[in-house]
Amino acid sequence: MFGPVTTKLVWPELIHMRIILFLLSLLPHVLYTQGPLDGYLKGKGVLDFVPSLSFNSARQFLGAQGQRYEEGFRGNTLALFAEYGLTEYLDVVATAAYVFTETQSGLQDGSVHLKYRPVYGPVGNAGHLGLLVGTGASFPLTRYDIVAAGALGQRALTLPARLIVQWDTPLGLFFNLTGGYHWRLDRLSDADIEAIRRVRPDFQPVEPSDFYTVLFRVGFPAARYYLDAWAEYQHTPGGADYVPNVPDLPQAYGVSFTQIGGTAYYSEGGRLGFILSGAYMLGGRNTAQMLRLTAGMVFRWGA
Repeated sequence: MFGPVTTKLVWPELIHMRIILFLLSLLPHVLYTQGPLDGYLKGKGVLDFVPSLSFNSARQFLGAQGQRYEEGFRGNTLALFAEYGLTEYLDVVATAAYVFTETQSGLQDGSVHLKYRPVYGPVGNAGHLGLLVGTGASFPLTRYDIVAAGALGQRALTLPARLIVQWDTPLGLFFNLTGGYHWRLDRLSDADIEAIRRVRPDFQPVEPSDFYTVLFRVGFPAARYYLDAWAEYQHTPGGADYVPNVPDLPQAYGVSFTQIGGTAYYSEGGRLGFILSGAYMLGGRNTAQMLRLTAGMVFRWGA
């Protein structure tokens, strides 16, 4: 395990450091970008608590302008998700992630969000239409070293704003369209910049860039089970790009991607349920072509 970047590091170690760092930083995107806000509310006093274990693997890293790099990755993530109904129209949502890899393990990033539904009503004989808004913050749970091999993430501080439109049809199917804009509030630290300049004196830092997301989801909720399929697009207009053999700060990389996934849930009595889900990155910029498989349990109180 390497410490902070110094002039003693050789080129292969630097490249390995950056790839592992950035693949780890993508794990919260893979786990939570299709959430954590959906088109439903829990109801006042109802709490859902969901521990899950994900198996993540990638064979390639996707760079800018369609470049592909043969950089493999394997790791597991223990994720915790909780949602509580503060009122009939307002929920609070919290997430946290702990990453396990051969290089390093530890707490990564977490988030806290509010979800509010100001509008929900019938649309003639075509079912019901709901409008929800959400905001919150995503943040590092520890001040991990982002210029060490096996670093646990980008140390990003993000403020999202989401608009969610959901149509619940008379057949039971629902269609969900969610758009979000995410402000990156974190900035590169002088210490991290100096660490890179020790091995790259001409380094000109680029600050992290805001990004936006669009998610489409279709699903079928029933008394004992739930099924859905979704597709999501994220675009970052700015940010830095990965360049082979050039030391850099992945905190500033601009990440864009298209991913697809699905979820299956079953519960016999409503208070205890089981969930299986998966996601796959179809392509993108500065992202791993990650495959994720997740298994978890859903505990419910207050219903």
